[in-house]
Amino acid sequence: MRGANAAGVALEVGRAAYGISGLVAPARLASREFGGVPGRATVGVARVLGVRQLAQAVAVVVAGVPAAHRAGAVVDGLHAVSMVLWAAATRRDRRYYVTSAALATSLAVLESQVGRRRHRVG
Repeated sequence: MRGANAAGVALEVGRAAYGISGLVAPARLASREFGGVPGRATVGVARVLGVRQLAQAVAVVVAGVPAAHRAGAVVDGLHAVSMVLWAAATRRDRRYYVTSAALATSLAVLESQVGRRRHRVG
C-alpha cells in the first residue's frame, strides 16, 4: 500500500469487518443496532450497506493514497444524509437508520482526518 499509515489501515480493517457482518448476518447486525427484530426492508438495506462498506474498504486500501480517504469521507457523508432521509420516511425501524447515519457521520470525520495526514512512503 503506497503511503499507507496505521490509522488509515485500522480504519479500513474496521470498516471491512463491519461490512462483512452486514453482508453475512444483516438481520443480526440490524437487530443489534435497532434493538428489536428488524423489518424485511431493513435487513435488505443492512445487506446492501454491508456490501458498500466492504467495497469502500477494499477500494481505499487498494488505492493507498490520502485522496481515497477524502473520497471515502464524501461517500460516508452521502450515506449519512440518505439514512436521515430514510429515518424520516419510516417509523418501524427508524432507530436503525438513525444509528447508521451516526456511524456514517463518524466514519466521514475519521476518513477526512486520515485523508489530511501526510503519509510516509516507505
